[in-house]
Amino acid sequence: MTITAEELKNLPTPTGTVEAQSGKDTLLYIEMPGSTSGSPKWGLVGGQRDCTLDMSADSIDASHKTSGGWATKLQGLKSWSITYTGLLVMNDDAATAMEYAFMNDKEIHAKIVYPDKSYQEGWASISKFKKGLSYKDAATIDATLEGRGPISAVTAGA
Repeated sequence: MTITAEELKNLPTPTGTVEAQSGKDTLLYIEMPGSTSGSPKWGLVGGQRDCTLDMSADSIDASHKTSGGWATKLQGLKSWSITYTGLLVMNDDAATAMEYAFMNDKEIHAKIVYPDKSYQEGWASISKFKKGLSYKDAATIDATLEGRGPISAVTAGA
């Protein structure tokens, strides 16, 4: 049996509605100078390779003698951080602003934008800013942003 070109056009397609998101399409922005109240100016941090949002909570031991020999844990204080890795791109205003914020003890307003344009945002301190300047690889930036207060819930984009 030989399959025809017309029959190939009718190959079965999945019927499920689950769609994975590609990490390559999720981007980190920071609020730039020149923003006005209610109208922030966002700068894309260039050369992005990895941007991980980590949300965690302390674990509080609430175990007692009558818990049947099993530990009981409660959620304690929550925190969030963003670890960023990217190429060192010349004239990248957002990366320059992050380095300035690190050097001058300034907080930044960070925003992660997902492929469907939804986003999460929050204020953070930069606790690490590292430039990788290897002679046999591209120059890179590694940064850690640690949240002050909560990060927003995922908000639908415009």
